[in-house]
Amino acid sequence: MTMAIAAIIGLAAAVLLLSAGYLFGVKRGAQAREQLRQQDLEQTQELARLREQLSQRGIEQHENLKATIAQLLSPLIQRDRLSFEPLTSDAQSGRHGDLNRLLDQIAEKGNFATVLLSDNEGWPLAASSNAQDQDRLGATASMLLLIADRMGDTGAAAPLSLMVHDAANTVTLCRIFSVGDHRLALTAVSPGTLLLSTALDPALVKVDAALLQRERDDG
Repeated sequence: MTMAIAAIIGLAAAVLLLSAGYLFGVKRGAQAREQLRQQDLEQTQELARLREQLSQRGIEQHENLKATIAQLLSPLIQRDRLSFEPLTSDAQSGRHGDLNRLLDQIAEKGNFATVLLSDNEGWPLAASSNAQDQDRLGATASMLLLIADRMGDTGAAAPLSLMVHDAANTVTLCRIFSVGDHRLALTAVSPGTLLLSTALDPALVKVDAALLQRERDDG
């Protein structure tokens, strides 16, 4: 009888031990599954964050590329506007006031801060209405004319245009030309904008025509 009770107690103990081990295994399995679920969630969130960063970086690169292309095309757009946008007829009669209006239109269409027409000595002949520091700009044009002459004296072809880029990121373009016996300079100032050396060439045709008309009227 005693042996039977001992056997029953031993069997019960074994069953309890097996049950405890099973429950412990189930608990460990649930913990492992929860840990894997958390890791999967964290990886999913990290992947979404990386995708967002890549998308944002792609947008920024696209915008930077658009800005770079626009900056590179700006000089060509300025030249095209001066070439193809018509000037009013009264701005080409050659009278002093009309010359000023012609330079106003050139400044507007070319997006120039100042446009100045000066003689060989740098004396202003006409200027856009927004022109500033005309005397200084005329002196700059005169100096650039002198530099062009010196360069031509070396036997090389004399330059038709010269540019100055200063520390304030302002570009001054001086286009040298002649009307009859008069040597003149058409000078434009562009703040922070790239310019082609030929940016004023389309406008030069109209200025030249206006000056020739004034000579005919004076004659």
